[in-house]
Amino acid sequence: MTEIEIKAHVYDVPVLEARLATFASYQQTVERRDTYYHLHIDGKSFNGKDYLTARLRMELKQTEAGIQTTNYLTYKKKELVQSAAGLALEVNDEKETIVSDPAALEALFFDIGFVTAQKKCKKVRDYGVRTEFGQATLEVCTVEPLGDFLEIEILSEKDDEDTVRRAEAKLKELLAQSGIPESQIEPKYYNQMLREYAAQNGR
Repeated sequence: MTEIEIKAHVYDVPVLEARLATFASYQQTVERRDTYYHLHIDGKSFNGKDYLTARLRMELKQTEAGIQTTNYLTYKKKELVQSAAGLALEVNDEKETIVSDPAALEALFFDIGFVTAQKKCKKVRDYGVRTEFGQATLEVCTVEPLGDFLEIEILSEKDDEDTVRRAEAKLKELLAQSGIPESQIEPKYYNQMLREYAAQNGR
């Protein structure tokens, strides 16, 4: 599946969630603890980089029975696309599977030559809305120390130009319904923002 998504800065979460409640359905509250691993491979390029990236995610979901923990391995080919309308879209080819023992997989990573590249914690309130593409996800996210964001994601079986164009129009429509102006769209990946924050603050 291909993810087509945008994210935007949020400066008033209660106001945003009040708007979401008028057209989207609350789904769940989760915390996602991500660790990214890089493997450098001389002479090969992965979307313009000389390394490939894998992610281990621990997802903690609040349920009536308590906290449910699930671990995932994700391999994602990410591409940042500047659309004809000037919108910064992420178009990602994602492969993901549940992992029963992430420590065993991490040990394999290190033996192969992966290094730990970045850690990220994201606290999320998920909302969903039906579209012609199926269910679109709207996530109200807090990523420390970067602040609050709205991520809007559409999953598509196709990634051709026409599909991406129609998905972009729907993403812009949902952003407007959420009361967020396009000027608040953030084109950078979280990991890039975290690296820049660390560099600026000596961390």
